[in-house]
Amino acid sequence: MDWRNVLVILLFAVGCSSDPEPVIKKEEITIFFNAQSKLSVREDIQDEVIIPIKISLSQETPIVVTYETIGQEVVKDSDFVILSDNPLVIPAGSSEASVRIKIIDNDVVQPEDRNIYLRFRSIDQSHVKVAVPKEVVIAIKEDDCAANVSNVNVWIGSLTFQSEGTTSTGTGSENSAGICSGTFNVKGKFVGSENPESTLTIRLTQNLEISTKGSASITRTKLFSFTSQYEVEATGVYDELTKKITLNYSIFDLNNTTNNFSSTMVITTN
Repeated sequence: MDWRNVLVILLFAVGCSSDPEPVIKKEEITIFFNAQSKLSVREDIQDEVIIPIKISLSQETPIVVTYETIGQEVVKDSDFVILSDNPLVIPAGSSEASVRIKIIDNDVVQPEDRNIYLRFRSIDQSHVKVAVPKEVVIAIKEDDCAANVSNVNVWIGSLTFQSEGTTSTGTGSENSAGICSGTFNVKGKFVGSENPESTLTIRLTQNLEISTKGSASITRTKLFSFTSQYEVEATGVYDELTKKITLNYSIFDLNNTTNNFSSTMVITTN
């Protein structure tokens, strides 16, 4: 064979060889729960609990995320239900999809510490890396109290204070002791509209014979947060059906006892 023909064959073979195409590594992105790492919700919450899952950069292809919920003193489909799909798809061109959870309210007295732990289980794309927060804890605040605990929920919200012919408005709110402690906070002007507001804690103690009634009290404490000169204490009664608390209170001026006085206040819901 002529050497020129051999050269042509070699050149043809080289030209037809198929080298593998270079693999282009995708840029790493992160995925995380776009929410606070710990949330607190009441058991009787009406709205869904929505926890967005977010990626740092939208992609040309969908990303499939599998998540899991682990319960502490809670049971899936009994205490809560998952409304969103699992696995959850973040569509192409989008950067977010949401986990939707519905808390189930019931009348069962349960432990105070009840948590749902929401975590990532898997992501179908290797270039997607988990970042913080990679877990969200949903704490469920119990609203069902033991039968012998006064129902302070009646006085949570807008209130009216009436004392010695004067009327003012205030609010009742849950305090750090919890809704089942038999105590709640009231904020308002207790000693006349010309004086500053006070925030005081009222304790309700249920009547052993009539569960909707009982005694109410304010342990002697500072009347105003900005000064220790004045103190207040009170005793009285409450009625859940009429939504009324009647308090016989005393104000003490520690610098001048001649300013001490006593009166009666009626607190009602609006």
